[in-house]
Amino acid sequence: AVRVVTALARFFRISLSKGKSIIPVRDELEHVRNYLMIQQMRFKNKFTYTIDAAPEVLGYASLKLMLQPLVENAIRYGLGEEGKIAIQTFFDKKRNLVAVTIEDFGHGLSQKEIDEINEPFGYRWNTGKENRGIGIRYVKAMLSTFYQGNADLFVNSKRGTGTKITIILPAAKEVDEHECFDRR
Repeated sequence: AVRVVTALARFFRISLSKGKSIIPVRDELEHVRNYLMIQQMRFKNKFTYTIDAAPEVLGYASLKLMLQPLVENAIRYGLGEEGKIAIQTFFDKKRNLVAVTIEDFGHGLSQKEIDEINEPFGYRWNTGKENRGIGIRYVKAMLSTFYQGNADLFVNSKRGTGTKITIILPAAKEVDEHECFDRR
C-alpha cells in the first residue's frame, strides 16, 4: 500500500508540474515510471517493464504527459504472453535530436490498424467504428502543435511480434512553453 500511495503521489505531482506543459525528460520518465508501478500492482505483476535512459537526454525538454498515453495503450492492447514493456531514450548528437521508444512484445498491429491510427482526429467519429488509437493521435497532435512539424511519432508493428512507438524531438534544454517551438 505504501508503494502505491507513494507512486500515486509522485504521479500527481509530476502531472501538475506547477502548471507547466514542458518538463525535463527526466521528469517525464519518472512520471511514466510511477504510472507503470501503479499499473503493475493493479494487474498483480502480470507484466514487467524496463526504462533505459541515456544520461545525456535527461535534461532536455519534453512535453508533459507525452509518454503515459502510449504506455497505457501498450498495457491495454499490446501485452502478450511475455508481458513486457521497454522504454528507451537516445541522443543523436549529429542531428541534435532526442528519441524515445516505447516497445511492447505482444500482439502487434496489422497494417490496416496502423493506417487507422494514422488517420486524423474525427475521421471515424460518425461511422460507429471503435475509435482505437486516440492516445497515439493525441500525442501526435500535441507534438505537431507544439513543435510545429519539427517532431514526429512513428509506429512500427507486425502482427504477433509487438509494437514499437518512436518519438523524435529536437534537443532543446529550455523552451518557452507559451510560444510554439520554431527552429526554422
